[in-house]
Amino acid sequence: MTGDSGETPWAVLLEGPTAEAARRLVDRIAGPPRPAPRAVRPDLAAGGAGLALAHHQLDLCRPGEGRGAAAAGHLAAAVRGAERIRSRSPGLLGGLDGLAFAAGRLGLPAPLGADRQGLDAHVLHGQGPDRRSLDRPGLDRRGLDLSSGLTGHGAVLLDRCAEDPAAADRLVAVLTVLGRQVAAFPGGSPGMAHGPAGPLALFSLARSAGVEAPGQAAAVHRAVDRLLAHRRDDAHGPDWVLVEGPGPEGRSSNPRPRDGAERPALPASWCHGGPGIARALWLAGTALDDASLRGLARETLLAALRRPPEVRRIDREPGLCHGLAGLLLITLRFAHDTGDPEFRSAARGLAARLVEGLTGGPTDGLTYRDGGARPLGPGFLDGAAGVLLALLAATTPVPPGWDRALLLS
Repeated sequence: MTGDSGETPWAVLLEGPTAEAARRLVDRIAGPPRPAPRAVRPDLAAGGAGLALAHHQLDLCRPGEGRGAAAAGHLAAAVRGAERIRSRSPGLLGGLDGLAFAAGRLGLPAPLGADRQGLDAHVLHGQGPDRRSLDRPGLDRRGLDLSSGLTGHGAVLLDRCAEDPAAADRLVAVLTVLGRQVAAFPGGSPGMAHGPAGPLALFSLARSAGVEAPGQAAAVHRAVDRLLAHRRDDAHGPDWVLVEGPGPEGRSSNPRPRDGAERPALPASWCHGGPGIARALWLAGTALDDASLRGLARETLLAALRRPPEVRRIDREPGLCHGLAGLLLITLRFAHDTGDPEFRSAARGLAARLVEGLTGGPTDGLTYRDGGARPLGPGFLDGAAGVLLALLAATTPVPPGWDRALLLS
């Protein structure tokens, strides 16, 4: 697996009472190791594949507690769940690609042939138009994006290509199709989960890893241009909005509402908003050695961190996808890559807010006060497993290589 190490060691950013409170919360979320159920829902977002990732990271951070066996047990239960429901959907967050990613992180072969899913898998299982239209403009967003489409499949291949030359070859094929399509990426969210920020991150990470398709550098620039159609700055700095679908040459056909009013900014989440976009821009600036892109990335994240909670609209959710854990994780990545004390300070503040808002544990249920004391599910994307993983990244020297599933590293 690639992406687990950098030029400098992963730093522990939390210290003192906040770090102790975060570690206690990790203990409450994790509970004692237990045998996995016989079969569970298989997906990465909220099923057994995500729980396997969480137990595996716990095993890396705190070896000797039996978490490795728990990780393998949850992965096996997820495979049995997929077999029981005869799942053949190829998506990363909801399908077999997620199982393949989790297996790769555990150092196991991909179950059910998931890592052998080719380009056609995203067509034959309802993730896009008919096979003949793969190379025509306008491929359905679900056939392209990180959540359900080729970008997510590319993330799995990227995670395996250092050990598997065949995965690298298949990744080149994915990059080639995405490169042809990214300028005409369907409209709506520009963000990491469903928009052009996802392919941009994949292009950039692959290039930095030495995997490149013909025209990939140009595809990075086209993805950046597609993203910039969504940019609308406010008093805090760069921000990002929804726009309608691309017009000629990938430009937005209607960047403003018809009444002339400004479109509302997107929440500062990993999936849709500025923080995820900032990470994609940073990765592109790193791959191309472009200081201007890195500068825009830095200012985008700083602007999100400076906005009050009522403006960034994610503080009432704790999870990775839509909430504070995702913003914390991205901020940790920027703090690690830049050494900027403002990111380090912001990460400590976000962690403190996240820890203070969560109450309960595995026996009485975890709830989040800012979200109206709603019970928090166990899952990876929006639940307790994702919160646990973000807090491990803030409190241990073990890098969060699992966040390649989010295309953050």
